[in-house]
Amino acid sequence: MYKVSSFLKYISFSILLLSIIFCIAGCRTTQETPQSIEEETPSQILTEISASAEVVPLRWATLSYPSGANNLEFSHLEGTTVEEDEVLVTTTDPQYTISLLQAEATAIRSQFAYDQAQAQPSEAVELAARAALANAEIYLKSRQDIGASSETIDAAQLDVDAAQANLDSILAGSSTEELESLEKELSMANTALEQAQDAFYLTAPFDGTIVDILPNPGENVSPLEPVLIFADLSEFRIITTDLSEVDVTRLSLGQTANVVFDAISDQFFEGIIEHIADKSTGVSSVYYEVTIKLDETPENLRWGMSAYIIFPLN
Repeated sequence: MYKVSSFLKYISFSILLLSIIFCIAGCRTTQETPQSIEEETPSQILTEISASAEVVPLRWATLSYPSGANNLEFSHLEGTTVEEDEVLVTTTDPQYTISLLQAEATAIRSQFAYDQAQAQPSEAVELAARAALANAEIYLKSRQDIGASSETIDAAQLDVDAAQANLDSILAGSSTEELESLEKELSMANTALEQAQDAFYLTAPFDGTIVDILPNPGENVSPLEPVLIFADLSEFRIITTDLSEVDVTRLSLGQTANVVFDAISDQFFEGIIEHIADKSTGVSSVYYEVTIKLDETPENLRWGMSAYIIFPLN
């Protein structure tokens, strides 16, 4: 019985040992698979870089009233294409009317002062100055004739000197410095008037399309609150949204890129790197915007569409 028991114990130990060996072999096989994947990853990174991206127009602008406005009137509907300087929005807000009237009054006063300074003195002004000088001289002589005190005579003499200086100034006209100063004041007044006239309107900053009208009918807008989004949709750019700081160092201007759009997933479009941002845009992560100019723009491409970019490195 002892021998049988010892034999059974030997068999059990052998089975346990074989199980441990197979287990170790299996673990090694499992661990070797990720290692082979990790060995392939560096070669993939060295051949290409990829990033997500979005479609943006060539240029766009958000228009607003710096001082806010009410009684807004829109000249066109969303989606309308207009030319540069065309009026898009008008307001009849009283604050702009008051500012315009004030600017007009200032411009009128500045123009009058400048014209007066340039013009020759009128005969009436010259005669009045000569009369003032004559009266001052008569008074001085009368004080001298009656033997007035030196203080009285000195005061009368000062009046004569002042009257003479006034006449000389009138005859000489405005100095170059005075004319230059008045001309600058007139220029500032006219510029302020133009700004007051333009303040009623929001105009197209370039040829483009009205993409979005933000206020609802009858709503007032606060200072600098967006009123209208305007964009040039004739040409688009593709900008990366998650390109890391490690990958951006491997890219350069003029480098080729392959782009596929989620909305047009059955074909690739080629382009080149047009711009690489000098500053990161990420908040929680560090991302850099790289701008791609397409060789050919697909039809029906729209602002905000998603894209995927592959940058070949070889």
